[in-house]
Amino acid sequence: MIAKDFGFVLKRMNFRETSLIVTVFTKRFGKINGILKGFYTLKKEFSSSMDIFTYNEFVFYPKRSTLWLISFADLIKDFPFLRKNLGKNSVACKFIEIVDKTLPLWDKNPLVFSLLKNSLSSLTHYRLTKLLCIFFTKFLTFCGFKPEFTKCIKCHKKLSLGFSFSISCGGLLCETCRAFYPDVFPISSSVVAIISYIQNTDFPLVLRIEPSSNDEEEILNILNGFLTHHLNFNLFSNLYLQ
Repeated sequence: MIAKDFGFVLKRMNFRETSLIVTVFTKRFGKINGILKGFYTLKKEFSSSMDIFTYNEFVFYPKRSTLWLISFADLIKDFPFLRKNLGKNSVACKFIEIVDKTLPLWDKNPLVFSLLKNSLSSLTHYRLTKLLCIFFTKFLTFCGFKPEFTKCIKCHKKLSLGFSFSISCGGLLCETCRAFYPDVFPISSSVVAIISYIQNTDFPLVLRIEPSSNDEEEILNILNGFLTHHLNFNLFSNLYLQ
């Protein structure tokens, strides 16, 4: 069976002298590993540079093995600004890294695909810290790791003030339940409202939100704690925001 799809290059490595092995996140097939035989010699079939971040159209042959044959790759978008700005490149790398680390092969996730596409494009115009807050909050939501910010995650009691969060539990705790968990810490009501808004608002409307620098810092610290505990992913590792 031959298939055609669009996708982002997540990883690449040379194979022998003329070929290339890549990991690609596609719209309809999820994450795949593929080999482009003769990549450095067949310029007609492979017009794309296949650099990381590039968005391409692919023709490939799905099969049961973990390495699929990619026979055609045409560049659609290459995000050239990522090569000129270290901060934007660093943030884009974190987007790519979590997608590659978390999603299994062939797991279709069109919501994450659209999130990655919109987030990479938004790096040209929006504050990096805001985009980190949006991307990782929505990524957790779309991948089934959504932190609970509307009620107590244990007893499901609705909360209106005095918010406390537990990384290990993955959500807010009420005054009664928080006594049983040592990792509970207070969070501001503005952060609860911002995260809830991000979780439930689509692109491009979600970009209208303007958190304060203090709220962004608090959100990123919560996200990093959650990602580290539940996904073994350090958000701040090799992250450059200047």
